Amino acid sequence: HNSCREDKISGLPDEILVLIIDKLDARTATETTILSKQWRDLYTHSHTGYDLTVDDILPPRYHRLKQIVVEAKARYEAEKNALKLDGSYASRDWLYSFKDWRWKVCLLTPILQRYERWAMRRYVKRVNAFLLAPDNVQQRSIQKLRLQACGRSDFTDQWITEAIGRWGVEDLELVIDNSSWRYDFRLLDGCKNVRLKRLVLSNCYHRFAPNPLTFQSLTSLTLCKESLRMLHVLDILENCAQLVDLRLKDSGCRQPAFSIVIPNSQLKSLQLDNYNTVSVHLASVPYLETFACRGQPTIIRYGDVPRLRHVSLNFLQTGDNGKDDSSGSNRTYQLSKFFGGALPSLEYLVLQLRGRQVSSFS
Repeated sequence: HNSCREDKISGLPDEILVLIIDKLDARTATETTILSKQWRDLYTHSHTGYDLTVDDILPPRYHRLKQIVVEAKARYEAEKNALKLDGSYASRDWLYSFKDWRWKVCLLTPILQRYERWAMRRYVKRVNAFLLAPDNVQQRSIQKLRLQACGRSDFTDQWITEAIGRWGVEDLELVIDNSSWRYDFRLLDGCKNVRLKRLVLSNCYHRFAPNPLTFQSLTSLTLCKESLRMLHVLDILENCAQLVDLRLKDSGCRQPAFSIVIPNSQLKSLQLDNYNTVSVHLASVPYLETFACRGQPTIIRYGDVPRLRHVSLNFLQTGDNGKDDSSGSNRTYQLSKFFGGALPSLEYLVLQLRGRQVSSFS
């Protein structure tokens, strides 16, 4: 009985207790300060990262209904592509799959939206309490922060400004589901506590701005979905003088030809994951060492890339004649489409081609 009442966890070294607090969500970590005098100051020493996501608030039923919609759409897309590849005109089967998908979407979408509005109201209160704290709150160090909202919020601009400009977040990931958001990074130019080094934006893009100071200190940048608008990507690259690692992921629509001309950039690694573009031209990237392209086949040309040594091309499916591979036709790329221009001497090459036309490359 005495052993059960003993507070064994408080007997652990402070270093171990800080590691435990780092594993907690922001709200629970804050509540540990009321346990005892020993725990009161431990929270201020915790400075690894916080993951504030609306998914933690949404009930399990929401995720089950969401999965039903996703699976119905996947079946519809799979059947449609299969009919295209086979050259079949079985319109009755395709129409049935389409009606099944649309019926589930129309039925479940209003329910999902009600859950999302309810969760966002609670989520906004939680994030406001954490980031928009009064000025007399003791300053805490936040190295890594992830914010994931469901739709738009009137507080999004304040969250970004407070996280980067006030709390000095070094690693920020901002995900906006079911919508998109535009932020003016010039709002941070007057902040003195900006230490941002790594930035991940999903469905969030910046306003066109002349040389925002925040971009000049970035070393790693990842842009996803609506953040991949071509003009915004090129504008960011011109301002990221210290950028070393760039990742472009999951573009929702076909992008125009992507030509990279950044002769003064320090970029060493470029990764394109499911970046649906007509072609990629590495025109002038003098410090580039690693290039990876995964997803749909893409025409690739090489220019001024004297330090390029590692190339990885992983195409999930082959198809088309090099102009547009969204048609589902049986035509294939020529291997030369991936190695156009002046290719430097490589030390490491990975080439993965999958699909019905793999034998065409042998």
